[in-house]
Amino acid sequence: MKNHKFQQIRIRINAPGDSVRFAAETDKLYAKVRGVFASVPSDQVLVGATIGLKINGQDVFDDAHEVRMISCGNQVAPNNKFFRFEEHIEAGGSTVEGRYTDPRGTNPALYPYDVKLYLWLVNETHQPEKHGEKHSEKHP
Repeated sequence: MKNHKFQQIRIRINAPGDSVRFAAETDKLYAKVRGVFASVPSDQVLVGATIGLKINGQDVFDDAHEVRMISCGNQVAPNNKFFRFEEHIEAGGSTVEGRYTDPRGTNPALYPYDVKLYLWLVNETHQPEKHGEKHSEKHP
């Protein structure tokens, strides 16, 4: 089994100013949520958009958290796009819930659209030995 997975949660936004609740469950085969990344189809819907996020009842972001703080453009390498959590956030079938609020006053031609929220799920593994370190054995 792989040591990581990128789980996607899609949030459908139908009109400017929509505030949409979403809920999901993390994959049971992974122990920890390492990070999160939000993808939106246009910068026009990014400015002013907010998200609230709870995982397993633990507040991750309050409802006024700016989406632009957990997203980035194509100029950023894929491995660097995720907002990494410093604390341990349990995965393993945890409930994920939140609210995405679209900014008002954006171009109506952009609607409907999907926000893609990616969770980076991992299994913690033992750290490999550093190069040159060996276990010592005692000889009689």
